[in-house]
Amino acid sequence: MAQRPTVRWNEGKQRWMAWVRFPDGSRRKVERVDKADAQTGLDALLTLRAQAEDPEPPRRRMATFAEVIEAWFADGCPNVAPSRSSRHARVKSPNTIANARQLLGTSVIPVIGSLKVDRTTTRRLEELFESMVATHATSTIDRNWNYLNQALQHGQRNRTISTDPAADVLLPAKRPSKPRRSFTLEQTRALITEAIPADPRPAMWLTGLMCGLRPGELAGLRWPYLDIDSDSPAIEIAEAAIEVDDRYVGQGSPKTARSRRRIALHPLLVAALQRHRDEQRLLGLYDDEAIVFCTRNGTPMTKSNMRRAFQQLCKNAGLGEDWTTYELRHSFVSLVSDQLDDLVKVADLAGHVDTRTTEGYRHNVRPSLPHAVEAWDQFLESPGSAGDRPARSD
Repeated sequence: MAQRPTVRWNEGKQRWMAWVRFPDGSRRKVERVDKADAQTGLDALLTLRAQAEDPEPPRRRMATFAEVIEAWFADGCPNVAPSRSSRHARVKSPNTIANARQLLGTSVIPVIGSLKVDRTTTRRLEELFESMVATHATSTIDRNWNYLNQALQHGQRNRTISTDPAADVLLPAKRPSKPRRSFTLEQTRALITEAIPADPRPAMWLTGLMCGLRPGELAGLRWPYLDIDSDSPAIEIAEAAIEVDDRYVGQGSPKTARSRRRIALHPLLVAALQRHRDEQRLLGLYDDEAIVFCTRNGTPMTKSNMRRAFQQLCKNAGLGEDWTTYELRHSFVSLVSDQLDDLVKVADLAGHVDTRTTEGYRHNVRPSLPHAVEAWDQFLESPGSAGDRPARSD
């Protein structure tokens, strides 16, 4: 009986190696830097031999990172590994695919694209991510790793590569992210009474502030989902704008199933939207099925254009220009939760999956918290409180 192949150290090549002979007389070699990886490769070849399958020649199987990533792009960037909560395939939106192309195309492929995946160590990939620390945010580094790991998992499943060196990568220590914020009560009053009415797009900013829409939901809002003429005016969030390379490419579904929601509209916002519709009609830009907040040419506003316009609004209001349109949503959650004091209701209005997400959006909107004073007022005014009892005499 032939001796079972084993992994052995090759001093000349400084690698762990093993050979497997197949029934057709061909011989395949496993060559890895790490012994565990070599043993995994050897086990895979032995499994193939037991199944009487002949793998492709080693040279064809030695794919580069660029080849594996491009194959992943060609198949639509699928998630090929099951998550903890689901084993179903997940389809990425065009915007997510564009983001993956941009990140891997600028930060990963130029650096390691020519390297052979099966000959690259985990440490080499860690050096790649460590080099990004000076120029990339922690969230950007995380997304680079996530997309790269998905591409390599896709390559493993298709037997293009035999190892995934990204699976065990230890990313650099997290850096504090830029804190999100919201407008205070005073800032909100100033915006609503002074800055927004003087802006060319008052209805758009009021909709974002008073309904808490995501930037994509605000940019993709269409007239069929606005009811501003009935006795119960409301807005239905059922679509969001899809952008690829900062260009509008069409309408898509909201971020999650919970994002689909219907919100009643305040009379102030209803009046602003009706006036906006009248102005659109005068300019010849109104259409029953069209985007609500479009450019002067009638084309949909991109999220970057919307962000620049919002920064100009904040600058004109004396609030600085380092605000983002997403902070309109943070302000909505903070202001509404300050008034309702019921996070479940606020989570429903914001379209959040649960209140834990809502907590991350809530910020203090008052210079001081009045809850302690209110609590003591209720206690002292209640029957039988210390304020109603006569002072003890000794």
